[in-house]
Order: sequence, then C-alpha cells, then structure tokens
Amino acid sequence: MTNLQIRNESDRTRAMGYIAGLDLARPKKLAITEVDRSGEQNKALHAALADIAAQVEHAGKKWDVLIWKRLLTAAWLRESGDQPQMIPAVDGNGFDVIYERTSKLTVKQCGELIEWVMAFGAEHQVRWTQKDNWGGRY
Repeated sequence: MTNLQIRNESDRTRAMGYIAGLDLARPKKLAITEVDRSGEQNKALHAALADIAAQVEHAGKKWDVLIWKRLLTAAWLRESGDQPQMIPAVDGNGFDVIYERTSKLTVKQCGELIEWVMAFGAEHQVRWTQKDNWGGRY
C-alpha cells in the first residue's frame, strides 16, 4: 500500500506521476482522505488532558488521562451532533461507549476537539502547564 500526502503542487505532481505509472492490468483502489491529526495536535491534546486529570474531579473522583480523553471525546461528539454508541457489554455487565478514536481524527476535527477540551478546562478553572506554541491554531 502506498500513502501519499498532498500539501502542495509538487506533491500533486508526484501523485499524478505515481497514478500514471500504475499497472492497469492489476486494478487498484484510490482513496483521498483528509490528513490525520498532527504530532503537535497530539502533544497539545495530551498536555491539556493531563492538566485536567491532575486538577478536575468528576463524579467525586479524579480520573486518569485515558478516562478523561474518553469522557471529553464523547461529550465533544455529542455537542458536534455526532453520537458515540452505547452498546450492551458483551459480558452482560452494563454498557460500553464506542466512539471514534482520536488518532483517526482529521487535522480539522482534532483542532475542534482541542478547542472544546480547552473550553472545558477553562470552565473548570484548569491552570494550563503547557505553553501555547501554536497561538490557538491547532
């Protein structure tokens, strides 16, 4: 499988050359998708989640970063008009929430999630420990 990122005219030309050189006797499938979240976005998201985990209680408890990531992603999805799925647990004990993995978010989606998480933190008086190196552009 070949993955190509197209960010400028040079990349577009390279991709068109690659497509032109394909062996048509062996059919291929071409999918053009948005770029997944960036490394910078991942760092910013996890830094914000770590600050929330250290400073905010929910339901009378402090939760770790992974739980906060799941809680806040599910809340963001609901507010965005998407719905995480609640499915009966396979072992019959309660329900499991199934939602899109943050690693599969596009750059735009991850930026929106980060802004949502930052707003949540601000509403809960979180003091951010990571300097904003991106000027709010995630």
